Amino acid sequence: MVLSFPFSFGFGVLCVLGSLLSVSSGHWVGVWLGLEINLLGFIPLMVQSGGSQSVECAIKYFVVQALGSGFLLLGGLGFGSSFCLWFLSDGGSVVSVFLLFGLVLKLGVAPFHWWVPSVMGGLSWFGCGALLTWQKLAPFFVVLGLSFPFCFLFLVFGCFSAVVGGLMGVGQVQLRLLMAYSSISHWGWILSLVAFSFLGSLCYYFFYFLLSFFIFYLLSVFGLWRFSQVSGLFSVVLVFGFLSLGGLPPLTGFVPKWLGLQGVIFGGGVFVVGFLLLGSVLGLYYYLNFVFVVFLGCGEGYLKSGFSAYSGVVCVGLGFFCLGLPFYDVVFWVF
Repeated sequence: MVLSFPFSFGFGVLCVLGSLLSVSSGHWVGVWLGLEINLLGFIPLMVQSGGSQSVECAIKYFVVQALGSGFLLLGGLGFGSSFCLWFLSDGGSVVSVFLLFGLVLKLGVAPFHWWVPSVMGGLSWFGCGALLTWQKLAPFFVVLGLSFPFCFLFLVFGCFSAVVGGLMGVGQVQLRLLMAYSSISHWGWILSLVAFSFLGSLCYYFFYFLLSFFIFYLLSVFGLWRFSQVSGLFSVVLVFGFLSLGGLPPLTGFVPKWLGLQGVIFGGGVFVVGFLLLGSVLGLYYYLNFVFVVFLGCGEGYLKSGFSAYSGVVCVGLGFFCLGLPFYDVVFWVF
């Protein structure tokens, strides 16, 4: 199934509108409806490459998201019928734990992370990028509305995700799987920050969204799937991008991690810092492994045909973005 431009654009608009409906709604029915519209718009985009693997991954994703929506609907209906409360601000009964389980399943955080690498294994880079960034926007904002009653559970999920994402990423040589486990680790940071700093979690998600978007764009332009395919000038830019995603100072990705550590420590979560740092150190290990593979002569010298001057300019610009030096003064002045 290969979609032409009008159809892919239409499904993309449907996907965006569904997310915006969930984010802007304060009613559980609106949140659920927006997530379903988003899912119906995203499934055709997952299979637009026409391969059998992408169809299989789309089915897996649909089943997981349908299960999460079932938990979400069950929790919302039980919460409303038991307590006559239907809005996000009404907060925290035992019944609403179903809402939480549905949301963390949709986010793909540990221990509900098992579907993320499996689904990403057969998607295009566009599908992978959308799955790890935009598709998690709506559940994340709903999680922010639940943050007060479930702070402890968010810390448990966050610490577990940070460590699991770091451990499972060690030894990966496929870039899609590496990005999948990296996402799980980063969402551990985001969920932990939800319990301490609303603004800090938003800031972290914003930086992760941007860095992931640019890295997925580069990987899509050159059609790279394994470490051994990376070489040339492009490798320098991609290395900076991955190291920035790992939070190595003074690159851009260090800014949200530094702000996150400050928020957790000032909030009294010193014990949580140990789990987050462990996950980050493990993440940096497999990012540095990627650097060694690229720069110690293991590459094949492969670059996809079609490298244009425009792509070269974009690569240079993204390289400067990954350095991130201009962000420091702005971010630390704001926060």
